[in-house]
Amino acid sequence: MRALRVHDFGEPDEVLVLDEIEPPTPAMLRALRMSMAGWVTPDTAGAASAPSDDWVIVQVSMAALALPDVTMARGTYPVPVPRPYTSGQEGVGVVLEAGPPHQHLVGKRIASCMIQPFGSLAEVAVGVGMIVEIAPDMSDTDAAALMIPAHTGYHTVVRRGAVTAGETVAVRGAAGGLGAACVQLGHAVGARVIAVVGGTDAVDKAAFCRSLGADDVVDHTAGDVATEFRRLTDGRGVDVIVDPVQGDDATAIRAGLRVGGRHVLCGHAGGLPLIDPHFYLHNHTLVGVNLAGYGPVEMRRMHTETQAAIDELIAEGRYRSTPTRVIEFDEVPSALADLAARRTMGRIVVQCAQ
Repeated sequence: MRALRVHDFGEPDEVLVLDEIEPPTPAMLRALRMSMAGWVTPDTAGAASAPSDDWVIVQVSMAALALPDVTMARGTYPVPVPRPYTSGQEGVGVVLEAGPPHQHLVGKRIASCMIQPFGSLAEVAVGVGMIVEIAPDMSDTDAAALMIPAHTGYHTVVRRGAVTAGETVAVRGAAGGLGAACVQLGHAVGARVIAVVGGTDAVDKAAFCRSLGADDVVDHTAGDVATEFRRLTDGRGVDVIVDPVQGDDATAIRAGLRVGGRHVLCGHAGGLPLIDPHFYLHNHTLVGVNLAGYGPVEMRRMHTETQAAIDELIAEGRYRSTPTRVIEFDEVPSALADLAARRTMGRIVVQCAQ
């Protein structure tokens, strides 16, 4: 089968290789163990003690691109991923084979998280954890772009960030996949949402964020963001900063956070900085977000809870998947270069089926 794989370290448009490889099989999965880095050999540090049965083998129709496709290739992803691996974190397709808990899904169309080395940028991939049968009225394009931003966004805004009606929440990287989800979810819980965007297409990004429910938009390339937060809140500061970016200015932006406010760290688009310890002087709370940091029972409970909430919001017209561009398989390297340079909005979706 065709698969876009990474053998080396570097920019995705330099190290992604179109390979012909054997598709994953149940026997392959039984020989491996799950870990934070994906499917690994049993002797790998941090590997589970027994094989996992939480999997489906999927004929992929469409996959979505995301920042981890970039940082894994560079070697800056927080968890080292063994090479070679197939890139791609999520997709949609028909289940070919399944572990015991998911036998009822064989032949069904599902969306799922798909982790390395069996990522979604292939004709056949392995879904784990977030495995959801897709409603007939949802397109493959929408389904491919839905799962990870929706589930991570819910975990960020509702579960970990505890954003409530009447609060003011600022979302960094608001036009990206996760940012767009957080804008919608902040709006859905009744918060005032300030979207932070930037770049040469900041005007288009601002319009995109407003269409998702943002009340105000700040262009981070046009001035000091913390000052804008203070101006928009009559000097008080925002209650919450939702931050999929972090980076070198993560500390400075907290000058726009009210005393006692929460800085919710849910990504690393700008890199993972050292934490400035002075946040305690203003009674700020730094909140970490990582969906992979729980045991399997709790993960299943959270996924069920989140999917029910997202399904309800979709039915009410208060949440939507955000694919903005559909590309062919051979366009992935250049599209990831655009994503890395922040020239994209929402999700880029890839046609994987020939």
